[in-house]
Amino acid sequence: YLVVDSQQRSFITESFRSIRTNLEYMAPDIKSKIILITSNRPGVGKTFCSINTGAILAKGGKKVLIIELDLHKSKIQTALNVSSDFGMSTLLIGKSSPQESIIRTSIENLDVILAGHSPPNASELLLSNHLPALLEHTKKNYDYIIVDTPPMGIISDALVLMKYSDVNLFILNTKQSPREGLRFAHTVVTNNKIDRFGFIINNVKQRYSKYYYKGYKYTYGNS
Repeated sequence: YLVVDSQQRSFITESFRSIRTNLEYMAPDIKSKIILITSNRPGVGKTFCSINTGAILAKGGKKVLIIELDLHKSKIQTALNVSSDFGMSTLLIGKSSPQESIIRTSIENLDVILAGHSPPNASELLLSNHLPALLEHTKKNYDYIIVDTPPMGIISDALVLMKYSDVNLFILNTKQSPREGLRFAHTVVTNNKIDRFGFIINNVKQRYSKYYYKGYKYTYGNS
């Protein structure tokens, strides 16, 4: 998962550096930014992008926290090879504190809060009063908070969480109905009047992409 660490001179790492540069110009007036990352369907590379975006920001000297708020299907524990008895599922019911739940990763400046044990009422937990309090606490200690959410086309959690985010990134995959994803994203943005919205496009053919490496191709653009 951590290609920006294991393949630092690769084209794909350079593409994530480009994303990092773009993020500096999105909501430039906000000191500590909450970056929400979602998609319209699973399997498009959403968590992969969340982890590597967070890692490349950390490598640029920023203090970064990844919050795993996909409580339905967590992946970050395996991807980063970390574990904890605490996570968002315990934080949101008041059974753990941020200090107990934040884990340091192998990347300097990059911390993570895992999803924790999968609860039966995952979507309802996001309505907890503990969530805005947690985000306010983390904004005092981090330059960027990356929020990894479930696919919006399947579960509405990401839309609920957008009221807290400063920048919203939508992952598209050219092999999984990107036009459908674009139409879906356009509808969501229009109907909910969401601003500071951008795309990361996965699996772009080489002739359309400046950066590419071993099957992973990314471009970036604002809506």
